Amino acid sequence: MKSFALLFFLGWIAAMTGCDRGLKEHPLPESLKKELARKADPMIHVNDVSGTISLDPSMQARMSPAAKLFIFARPQGVETGPPLAVKRHSVFQFPFAFEIGQLHTMLDGAQFEGTMNLTARLDHDGNRKSSPGDVEGSVQVTAGQKGVQLTLNDLISASDDNIRGTVRVSARLQNKVPADGALFIFARAENVKRGPPLAVKRITDVQFPYEFTLGPGDIMVPGTSFEGAMVLTARMDSDGDARAGPGDIEGFVGAQPGDRGVELFLNRVTAE
Repeated sequence: MKSFALLFFLGWIAAMTGCDRGLKEHPLPESLKKELARKADPMIHVNDVSGTISLDPSMQARMSPAAKLFIFARPQGVETGPPLAVKRHSVFQFPFAFEIGQLHTMLDGAQFEGTMNLTARLDHDGNRKSSPGDVEGSVQVTAGQKGVQLTLNDLISASDDNIRGTVRVSARLQNKVPADGALFIFARAENVKRGPPLAVKRITDVQFPYEFTLGPGDIMVPGTSFEGAMVLTARMDSDGDARAGPGDIEGFVGAQPGDRGVELFLNRVTAE
């Protein structure tokens, strides 16, 4: 029995030695080393913004078991594109103590500094994208600010996904606008080139510049989601038919649901 115990002990020592040797032969990846070094930097939290997020009492019924809490920071004046920093919380209770800073920036080299807009969103489906039924709140902060009070009190409605902008005719094509034509405005998912558009609107007796709105109410196929990056097409059609024809003028621009101030120029003549 003693011999068995001795053999077991010696085997265990050999196994541990082998494990140690294996660990030495597999160093940490450089990317992980850099991340650990970044987190260990004593200056990493200097500009953290912290405070409390509260839910307006009138919005309590909006709480869902699947809800997530997102916190975004954007530099002041920047409304589109990826946020400067973001945090996601699956477990939370209001009032909720939060902090966000350099450690949560999204892009390498981005600096969490200066004046910024801080937005918190109670997202009922757990998707980071804003959708009807979510509750948001925003406040302006400066890097390093403490004791921030942010209240979730803005209920997102379906109209908040509308894209708004202006259709204009380029100067060189002013004389190409058909007198009795119709203006069509289409939206397609960014990488979709064929098939029916996601949403469409037809306008007659149009005058330029034309202020437009396109959104979930213009969806062609019921149940389709108006979301994600898309390409808007405006076409002044000479025969009133949605299909492009010789002499029609059109233009394109990229957009996202909720975008405002979109400029869509009719600057291209379809093939004769």
